[in-house]
Amino acid sequence: MFKIIIQNFHLEKVFWILKTKLKYMILIGLICGVISGSVGFIIRKETYKAQISMYVYSSPDYITDNGINLSSADIISASTLLNSYMQILMSDSFLKSVLEEAELDPMLYDEEVLRDEISSASVGGTAVFKVYVVDTNPYNAMLIANTIGKLAPQKIISIVKSGGIEILDEATLPTQPYQSTRLLIFIAIGVFAGGFLALMFFIIQGFLDTRYRRLYEVQDMFNIPIIGVVPEIEDRNEADEPDVILRQDSPFVLKEAYNDLRANLLFLGKGEKCPVYAITGADYDEGKTTTSINIAKAFAMMGKKTLLIDADLRNGNIANALNIQADSGLSECLAGLKELNINKDVIENLDVLTTGVYPPNPTELLIRDNWKELVNEAKSLYEVIIIDTPSIGVVSDGLEVVNVATSFVVVIREQATRFEREELIIRKLEAVDADVCGFVYNGISVNSEDYNHRDYVNGGDYGKRSNAGVQHRKIFKKKSGSTDKSNTAKE
Repeated sequence: MFKIIIQNFHLEKVFWILKTKLKYMILIGLICGVISGSVGFIIRKETYKAQISMYVYSSPDYITDNGINLSSADIISASTLLNSYMQILMSDSFLKSVLEEAELDPMLYDEEVLRDEISSASVGGTAVFKVYVVDTNPYNAMLIANTIGKLAPQKIISIVKSGGIEILDEATLPTQPYQSTRLLIFIAIGVFAGGFLALMFFIIQGFLDTRYRRLYEVQDMFNIPIIGVVPEIEDRNEADEPDVILRQDSPFVLKEAYNDLRANLLFLGKGEKCPVYAITGADYDEGKTTTSINIAKAFAMMGKKTLLIDADLRNGNIANALNIQADSGLSECLAGLKELNINKDVIENLDVLTTGVYPPNPTELLIRDNWKELVNEAKSLYEVIIIDTPSIGVVSDGLEVVNVATSFVVVIREQATRFEREELIIRKLEAVDADVCGFVYNGISVNSEDYNHRDYVNGGDYGKRSNAGVQHRKIFKKKSGSTDKSNTAKE
């Protein structure tokens, strides 16, 4: 798992996950906030605060002598006793006296509980200090505070042996909570925690999703060039052929995609008079068959005599895609049952050899000498040969084509082909010393940053000055009752 995450890690993908999953993270955060707020409401706890005020004298005689005027020196002297008095109030012996005097429930209160509930603070520049008691029971808060006020003067003087204390204000029954569990804090914690956990989940899920999403993911993994980028086509016209099959009246972007691919293949033919290109892929439904047909048509449209061979003897679909009715095909020819039957009625300059009946032994047929002889003989009659092979990630039949192919073209489909599957077939091809001339990146979104003709399709300057965008948008027009969303023909 960690290997996949590291291999799949890219900052752009992190931002893409954030962008695409943001609404779900917000929703999960809000749900967690509601749950957290509900829990906070159930377990909420309110506390009440009672307080008493005391005045400290530097001499016990000052408490009963109303005729004495205190000097600033007396106040300073009294202030020095405050720390000692406060320490005594928190001592176990004093707190035990408070528990006994107040007759508090020993199951609920002890010295440690009281020490947590009691606090004190001096009033700056004076000899006054206040004692605070915080308790969940308002009556107990008042009772404890007044008990402290009752016991403190005598207890403190008996211990310190100097100074004196006078109670200024007794505690009253608190009617409003001093502090309560804040639901907003619980809600905020829930929202943050839920959103963060959702973010981590989606990031891990995103990095474990090894489907190709951008061109750079292919380029980062392999030193093999991308020789063609084919856009996603959503709907089909009412014509007999699907719109993904190349025709003279196909939209600009579809024709341009295969023109680019054809131009690249012309330079990758190794100087052969009749190069043989084997089209393969990792799995089914990547558009391998459609790519084979359209490459062959692209060469035929430029005037090159082209032969398209359906060598997928397990799942070949070219005959159905091109509406070819053939009595026999490649399998019968290789098995020696019938003569070679090539269809010449598709378009000008394009001949097609279909699979024929699916044989029980396709691998054995493709390693026979008459297969090599068939292709070698065809090379003397044609300028380009395109072979549609089985998906190498599914069966090994496609590898047998290495004995006749000039180069392999590997089809990758966006949001379908996985890293590990593509790596597997490239290793298989390298193991048999096959030449992989390039990838065809199929089904790219017309809104993708990697799509060169995005400006044409989406109303950019070029699209406004030409009919390219209009032509393509016709393909995307939704038709009532249409359910086919595939951008390639089924293999």
